[in-house]
Amino acid sequence: MPQSSVSIDVAGRSSYTSHRHLGEQLYEVPGLFALNGQNFAQDLRISLRGFGSRSAFGIRGIKLVVDGVPETTPDGQGQLDNIAVADISSIQVLQGTSGSRYGNAAGGVLYLSTDAAAYQNLSGSIRLGSYGYQQYRLATKRQVGGYDLSVSGTHLRSDGYRDHSKAIQTNLQFSLAKSTDKSDTKWITSYMDSPQAQDPGGINLDQVNLNRRSARDANVLFDAGEAINHWKSSLQYNRIISETISFNALGYVSGRNFEGRLPFENGGAIDLGRLYGGGTLELNRKMAMRQGYSNTSVGIDVSLQGDDRKRFLNQEGLIGDLTLNQQESFDNLAFYVLHHMSLGLWNLDGSLRYDINSIEISDRFLADGDDSGQSTLNAFNYGIGVSRSISEMSSIYIHHSTSFETPTLSELSANPSNEGGFNQDLDPARAVTYELGWKHDDPRGHRFSAAVYSINTTDELIPFELMEFPGRTFFMNAGKTQRRGIELAGRVPISNGLSTSLSYTYSDFTFGDESVGGANLEGTRLPGLPRHLFDLFADLKYRNWSGRIGWRHVGSVTVTNDGSLSVDPYNLVEFNLGYIISSPQLTITPYLSLHNVLGSSYFDNLRINAFGSRFFEPAATRNIEFGLTVDL
Repeated sequence: MPQSSVSIDVAGRSSYTSHRHLGEQLYEVPGLFALNGQNFAQDLRISLRGFGSRSAFGIRGIKLVVDGVPETTPDGQGQLDNIAVADISSIQVLQGTSGSRYGNAAGGVLYLSTDAAAYQNLSGSIRLGSYGYQQYRLATKRQVGGYDLSVSGTHLRSDGYRDHSKAIQTNLQFSLAKSTDKSDTKWITSYMDSPQAQDPGGINLDQVNLNRRSARDANVLFDAGEAINHWKSSLQYNRIISETISFNALGYVSGRNFEGRLPFENGGAIDLGRLYGGGTLELNRKMAMRQGYSNTSVGIDVSLQGDDRKRFLNQEGLIGDLTLNQQESFDNLAFYVLHHMSLGLWNLDGSLRYDINSIEISDRFLADGDDSGQSTLNAFNYGIGVSRSISEMSSIYIHHSTSFETPTLSELSANPSNEGGFNQDLDPARAVTYELGWKHDDPRGHRFSAAVYSINTTDELIPFELMEFPGRTFFMNAGKTQRRGIELAGRVPISNGLSTSLSYTYSDFTFGDESVGGANLEGTRLPGLPRHLFDLFADLKYRNWSGRIGWRHVGSVTVTNDGSLSVDPYNLVEFNLGYIISSPQLTITPYLSLHNVLGSSYFDNLRINAFGSRFFEPAATRNIEFGLTVDL
């Protein structure tokens, strides 16, 4: 679990809200910014205090943990496409660098829980929306021979707002759990199949003004998109050995098959087979002290990743000759120590971790030479935090921590020379964080938090494109960057059925005093992130009615390293309304969601430093969704 002296936010779920993408459930979390929720071929892009903003697809810089199991690969790449949003029951967000506990790519942590305990016996739902959106779901939980059995299945189809943006996806999850006085055991297996996810690509401003729903011509010509299937299985075992000692064990394995097409010929067709897995052994000891207690955890993490990567000619959507064939591996061995001490009004947290990362490539396409090689990237990280209660309901804290982030295998293999092997010019990024904060939580439901932080990074990874490979993203190190931020959040119950919540994020993220790609950008804003982000929500419950209305303001965002082009601020208004019809045997909840009520013209995604000024992926304007959930 997260330590007490760092910033934590929890997002809950409601049966009457949309389940289109996870970003919609995280608007209230300060410091978090999500893009790309409407392009299924690129997956949701989440950033926490700027970590993750560079991602061309998927999630980078942030550790994903689902039901206690790492979803992020050893090299630091994470996807959420293999998790049905409707399966997620709660989300816990840990802001701040956490490399001393979670290793590579832990600029922040997302804990997702898919506990199906809310389903008495059987739950089904249907959701329909604009642009051909359909989602069907069936879930059940029951007792079988002393075990809690949960099974869920979700099927999604969408024509997409833009041309060439159709998607089909099916998710299945199975879990079996058993608890006794001394131990807990849980087995989870999941499978995802997405035979089609088209990518409309980025377009320039002239094309946006002409037809914002259009796809880039090259993306249509080369049939850009992907097909994926993904499976994962994990086993967790926790046991209380004595009054002071407990033991935790985790093992998991996952496989992913990816077929992708990019909008160019040479190497534009990708065939990737990935297998990764690992485990954790952790021993915990809790000791009583004169004025409190202490808890110490010692653990070892092992994770292994193998990528079988091939590239072919993309001949206008047809697979041509082989251009690259290489086996890549990223193996991690780590040792860590966590310590928590509670002494009256004071709490102290400390953590240490040492990671050994081994990277190797075996070149199997020797027509252009042998580019095989290997390297080792070791890292030591630490964290220390102190918190003090200033009343029964309020506390202040100060926290200092470090993290590191290696380039992923996909980023390393994106070699600007278009040869095999890795891009040898990429180095790991490192970050140091200082944070000061205050929290208040009282029995009446008032919750407030405030945090101010400073993060200094070296060798930040920045995306860019080349004229020869439009639509393909490469990466370079950016020297030093500085991040200064303020995060405010509050939740206020006004009456028994009415409450409001708000959050504000101020992000002053700039390049440091070193050149980026030969240009001196000292003091220039980091691209892809707004300086101001504000959310205000009102939740209403009256008899069987439940509703929510929300307003989000997103400040201007730059899309180039030099800050020469920026996107104007915009406002979004969302509305959800549900009605509960219940009896002793049955609960039915119809709901209605209105998205982008004001019809704002904004962008679902921004492609940073894109060649040809193709920065923009327009988002849907005003659209509607309605559905029905039935619980037995």
